[in-house]
Amino acid sequence: MVELEGYVVVPLRTTPDAQHCHSVYMREHFIRLMDPNKPKGRTLFLLNVPPYVTEDSLRTVFGRAGSIEAVEFAAKPGKEETIKWYEGSGEPFSTTRPPFVFKVAYIVFEKNSSIGKALALQSIDLFNSSGECIIKTGMELWHDEYDSNYLLDAQKTKLQISKYMAGYDKRERAAAEAAKTGEADADGWVTVGKEGRNAGFEQKASVIGRLEEKVARGNKTKELKNFYTFQIRESKMQNIVEMRKKFEEDKRKIGLLKQSRRFKPF
Repeated sequence: MVELEGYVVVPLRTTPDAQHCHSVYMREHFIRLMDPNKPKGRTLFLLNVPPYVTEDSLRTVFGRAGSIEAVEFAAKPGKEETIKWYEGSGEPFSTTRPPFVFKVAYIVFEKNSSIGKALALQSIDLFNSSGECIIKTGMELWHDEYDSNYLLDAQKTKLQISKYMAGYDKRERAAAEAAKTGEADADGWVTVGKEGRNAGFEQKASVIGRLEEKVARGNKTKELKNFYTFQIRESKMQNIVEMRKKFEEDKRKIGLLKQSRRFKPF
């Protein structure tokens, strides 16, 4: 058994007679900030894991050391990296897949004693008792991924769509009920609808028109007047025009009064 800077170095074999093997580094996982999903004393950390290694294959290999609670991957060590690795891949009809790159793995055992047994393994053997590889690599892996990602089974897809729509309808009904009662959802938001405690206003053209006029009047009162130089200049010109109009109107009125006078002393 080879150790390097606290890691146990073990070969990863896909066949019993493999001579030149890929090396995987493993140790007990521990960090200063505790992660409830990776409990101290029960989590094994693997570094330099090849892209073709799957969760099921690691469960098969390390299941010999004890019962496994969870197997998770990440692009690099870090508390939030596992979430990023699986982000978007669990959504219905999503084409997002975890990247096909070298990665790290976290294996959570049910018992603390399993960690010592796992670290005592001489190699990670990805083959069964008959010598057949338990994972898919090369052309076989690419062919399988193409079939699973691009060739859809009609019956299976129909069931998946029906299940998704049933869940969607359920969520919509729950949102409608929440709008009626004014209850907050899990995030604390309250859905506002016409049927709530405050039904709001009726959305007719006349009502919307009055509201728009009210908003326009409010904006007009907030408008700054005679603040800029061009506003002062335009205001003066407007005053002159209005004064001229008023002068002409007064002249016209005086002329009408003179014509309508009945008493003519001369």
